[in-house]
Order: sequence, then structure tokens, then C-alpha cells
Amino acid sequence: MTPLRHTPSIEEQRAEAARALAGLQAQGNEARAEVSEARAQLAELNLEVEAAEKRLGNSDYAQLLEANQNLVLSTLRVQADADVCAESLRHATQSAQLDTLTELPNRELLLDRFTHAIAMARRKGEHLALLFVDMNNFKTINDTLGHAIGDQVLQRAARCLSSAVREVDTVSRHGGDEFLILLTDVEHPSEIVLVARKVTSALGMPFRIGDHILRLTASIGICRYPDDGDAPQLLIDRADAAMYRAKRLGMGGYAFHKEGAENEAPPPQPWLRCSNPSFITMWWWPTMSDAPRNCAKPTNSWYWPH
Repeated sequence: MTPLRHTPSIEEQRAEAARALAGLQAQGNEARAEVSEARAQLAELNLEVEAAEKRLGNSDYAQLLEANQNLVLSTLRVQADADVCAESLRHATQSAQLDTLTELPNRELLLDRFTHAIAMARRKGEHLALLFVDMNNFKTINDTLGHAIGDQVLQRAARCLSSAVREVDTVSRHGGDEFLILLTDVEHPSEIVLVARKVTSALGMPFRIGDHILRLTASIGICRYPDDGDAPQLLIDRADAAMYRAKRLGMGGYAFHKEGAENEAPPPQPWLRCSNPSFITMWWWPTMSDAPRNCAKPTNSWYWPH
């Protein structure tokens, strides 16, 4: 079994980001102080130049003018350095809010956006939805094909989820192989179901990584604001619980927090029918030649030639 790598905790990531931000803030403060000092010196020198103009000849005045121009150039260079520090600080602040692997918003940023979305929805009388997406059998891929391919699978999943939602919605990595999708301004459950089906369809498209062809499935738990709660963490917990109920229905389905036949759906029928159930649940094999002989080939082949 491939040894598990250490994944920094949220607290460790937060502490590392705080240290980086503190360093950049200190650099920015120093640069701003240098700019202020240079500007004060420039203003003082301008006064001296004006006074010197009245009492000095052309030669001495030219020397003072040259010195003044040099000071102006030095001030501009310091200002440019300050601008670079400010941009670095902005970039570091943004990076601290993104997952390093998938470049999706991290858990902290999702909670911040969720809190603001709830406040906005409360004022406008709108509804929100949260989808808790858990990748099925990801550990099997990680243990069998290795963490490098596992990382690529997570990146692929992130792109699939992002493609299934609007720009105003938020897709975030919750941790490990779990993702959250925040949908704003959704009036009817059918709108949420449509997104869940788009997510399932996007993940289900076969794709190739190296010599391996994979097809992903996920179990999705759904809750709604304000129907299922009015606090971000409560809604996340309830969507998580609904996700486990979706898993019991069969990998690849979805379930709402409120139970009922109309609020849940089993996974779609697989494209490959096989009497060996292990291949149905794993949904991947390294090459087509490794697939069990009693699996029927799909009508339209999704496998690349080797």
C-alpha cells in the first residue's frame, strides 16, 4: 500500500499563510515609510531650490537642479518598490484563500462567502443551496495508481465541478476528496437537481491520465437555505449527512436533507454492464485489456487505442 503523505491541517495552513502575510506587510510598511521620507525630503529641497534661485548664479543653480532631479528619480524608484510590495501582498492574500492543488476557494473562503450569501439572501428573501460532493472510491485510485495520479484526478474533478455551475456560484475544496458547491438565488429544487445531474454527467465522462482511463462518480448531499437551517456550519453538516444517505442509495446518486422519494435519486445506469460488481463500483481499469472478459463493450467506444 502506498504510504499516505502528510497533509497540512487547516490550522497549519492558516499559520503559514499568516507568517507569509506578516512578512509582506512589514516590507510594505517599510517601503511606504521610505516613500514618505523621500517625499518630505523632496518638498524641503524644493523650498531650498526656490530660495537658491534668488541668490545664486546660473552654474550653482544648475547643480541644485540636477540634484533635485536625482532625488525625484530616487523617489520614483522607491514608489515602484512599494507598488511591487503591495502587489505581492495582494497576491499572497489571494493565495492564502485558495487550495494549492485545485486552485479552488478553500474551506475558509467558502465559509466567508457562505456567510455573506446568507446575509444577502435574508435581506432579499432569496434561497440558497449547498451541495456536498464526495468522490467515490478515490482512496482506491490513490492506493493503486499513486498519489501523483490521485492529485491529477482531484484537479480534473475540480474542473468538472466548476464547469457545471454559474460564475456567481462557488465551488470549493472542503478537504481530501470532498468538495462543496454554493448555489445562490435558487427558487425551486428542480434547479438544484439540474446542477447535481450536470455534476454527475461531467464527472462521468471518461478521461485519460497516462496509460490509465478513468471515469469518476460522486455522491451528492444537498441542503437548502432557509428550509434546512440558517447557519453555514449547520447547513454543511446537514448536506454531509445527506451525502451519506446518497451513498446508501448507490454510488453516483444524490439526496436532499429532507427525506422523501422526490428528494433523492439513485445513480444512473452504468455505461458498461458487468457481472463482476467490483468493476462497476471502481469505474476504472488501467487498460481495456485489463477489463473482465464478461464486460460488454459500450456501443460508442470511449477507450483510446494503445
